[in-house]
Amino acid sequence: MPGKPTSIRTIKQTLSEKKFAPRKSLGQNFLTDENIINKIGRAGNLAADDLVLEVGPGLGALTENLLKSVAQVVAVEYDRGLCSILNERLADFKNLLLLNQDILALDIPQTLKNYSSAAYHFKVLANLPYYITTPVIFKLIESGLPWELMVFLVQNEVAERLVASPAAKEYGALTVMIGFLGTVEKIGFVPKTVFYPAPKVDSAIVRITFNKQRERLELYPYLRQVVQAAFGQRRKTILNALTSLEPFFSHKSILTDRLWGLGIDPQRRGETLSLEEFLGIAKELQSAITKKV
Repeated sequence: MPGKPTSIRTIKQTLSEKKFAPRKSLGQNFLTDENIINKIGRAGNLAADDLVLEVGPGLGALTENLLKSVAQVVAVEYDRGLCSILNERLADFKNLLLLNQDILALDIPQTLKNYSSAAYHFKVLANLPYYITTPVIFKLIESGLPWELMVFLVQNEVAERLVASPAAKEYGALTVMIGFLGTVEKIGFVPKTVFYPAPKVDSAIVRITFNKQRERLELYPYLRQVVQAAFGQRRKTILNALTSLEPFFSHKSILTDRLWGLGIDPQRRGETLSLEEFLGIAKELQSAITKKV
């Protein structure tokens, strides 16, 4: 691709030559601001011994920066046409593994099995379309891989959900689970005007830096069950929501006592609970299940 990959003229010329039309259904909007590309890279704290999984490389504006900065890039691009462009444009880089696959169908641990976490620091940088943002994030964090951090370019609405506080309308299951695993920061706002074609909404850069505490990983599946129950029907009280976790929380009288024991009013709704309150309930569930097994 001649010229700067963030130049609108270059982007239009490349798309025209390849007879490629961006698809709204796949969220194919290409960044035209090099400063934003650099900001995403800086948010990743890139180092020479990093392995970066890039999701949605598009025309490769960020990919090229990554390839010049880290040991290995594994880029996953769903669109065959974009993969063809990337293969041609980035052919000289030996530290790129480009996969024409659906990230939601990809076996990520199998894909990265030949890369030792003792030799590399595992990171994720991704430009995620709205419709797959939540499932992709959960797939990544539940892969079991030792991620150090993830940087996402997401719609601003999703960014607000990730950093929301209890009782805010944006607060939900994703907020709690990500907050449990690490520290979430909204790095910067990205206006819709710096994309081609321009989307209808603004975006934001979000960084998640992960905790290394082993006990947190052991508690994760119990917290996931509690959070799913609490936000599955937001209008329910936490008492009624948790009775769906039978047989472990099936008796309302026992569950009521447990909640009061944690300092939680059983009539509160799930979206008002803090992360620490959810953790208390998750530990109760873990204890109940362990005793039953």
